[in-house]
Amino acid sequence: MLIKKILATIILHFLVIFILVIPKAVLAQEKGPPKPKEWKGSGEKIEFQSIPVITVKDFLTGKVPEKMQTIWGTLNFPANAPDKNVPVVVVLHGGGGIHGSEERWLNIFNSMGLATFMVDSNWPRRKCKKTFKKAIPNCNDVHKGITRIVDARRALELLSKHPRIDPARIGCIGSSLGGIGCLYQSVKRFQKMWGAPGLEFAASVPMYPVCNFKYVEDDEMSDEPIRIHIGDLDQYGSAESCVKYVERLHLKGKDITVTVYPGVHHAFDAMSTGKDGPQTTFKQKGQFFSKCNFEENTDSSVLNEENLGKGFQQILTQVGFNEWLTSAEKKKIKKLFKWVKKGSKRGYVSPTIIFDRSCVTKVGTNKYDKEAAKKVTGLVKKFFTETLLN
Repeated sequence: MLIKKILATIILHFLVIFILVIPKAVLAQEKGPPKPKEWKGSGEKIEFQSIPVITVKDFLTGKVPEKMQTIWGTLNFPANAPDKNVPVVVVLHGGGGIHGSEERWLNIFNSMGLATFMVDSNWPRRKCKKTFKKAIPNCNDVHKGITRIVDARRALELLSKHPRIDPARIGCIGSSLGGIGCLYQSVKRFQKMWGAPGLEFAASVPMYPVCNFKYVEDDEMSDEPIRIHIGDLDQYGSAESCVKYVERLHLKGKDITVTVYPGVHHAFDAMSTGKDGPQTTFKQKGQFFSKCNFEENTDSSVLNEENLGKGFQQILTQVGFNEWLTSAEKKKIKKLFKWVKKGSKRGYVSPTIIFDRSCVTKVGTNKYDKEAAKKVTGLVKKFFTETLLN
């Protein structure tokens, strides 16, 4: 009997250890990004003024922050570059910071004879959660990439005055949130509100940006050629919404195209940076809205403190929201407004209102695709050769 008890105890301890350890080992196969730190690459670190993290509502209404934010970029010239008239590419990173994808592009451009200006949008703003306490890391849910728009404009202004840079040959490339910066910095309304109106990039490459936010006057853009690249399986952005945006801009005569890569996910051009090095696939759990479409809503009869609470930040409503209000049951409308009010009271500052959640997905996938990476590299090199080097 005693032996049976001892054996039972040993088996129980083994099972406890098995249960505790195995899930961790399984999870370790797909590690998250490394701990954030300041990026220090080759070149000269140059500081310039941009904005701190502000809400999308404040950005769209032109509310200037009381204090500007000092950020910086690293300017690196290729070997044997001349003393003047050097073309340059401004590089804007995604939500997680500067990693292997950005470094890959830096090396490619420098090898082509292009200078690079790697903007660090995250590290200078790393204390943003002191202001937005409920925000996710880097406050990406607060600004939705709009800080990158201002960073791009201010970087353009800075470099256009640099003695070694050719102001007529400045390009922009950005990934994910950085892609938002390279794309929407062309909107004339934002240029007038946030910096360097009259200055234009010579070329722009938004990599897998978010296009499912329709802003007022977002089809009034400057004239630089723009080339968007995105996978049709992207769960952070939306290939379909980018295609529709490009179609609207074509009606305005703009030189913009979108290349959609079949069977390809977000961040397809390079392996994700994991805690133990590069990894092919990285998945995130959360709420992803790439299949939802939003538009800037300026209807104060709907978006007001009575409905949304004091200090509300919602300004992007799901397409069809105002029509839904006229037809939905009163209890559903009351429930939605109560939910938004509760979030505002607790300190959440999401700019969006969504009434139909059937478009929301719960997993976002970043996945390297060798063939798509090869194709986009060739297309981007060709594009910048034609626009910045010839």
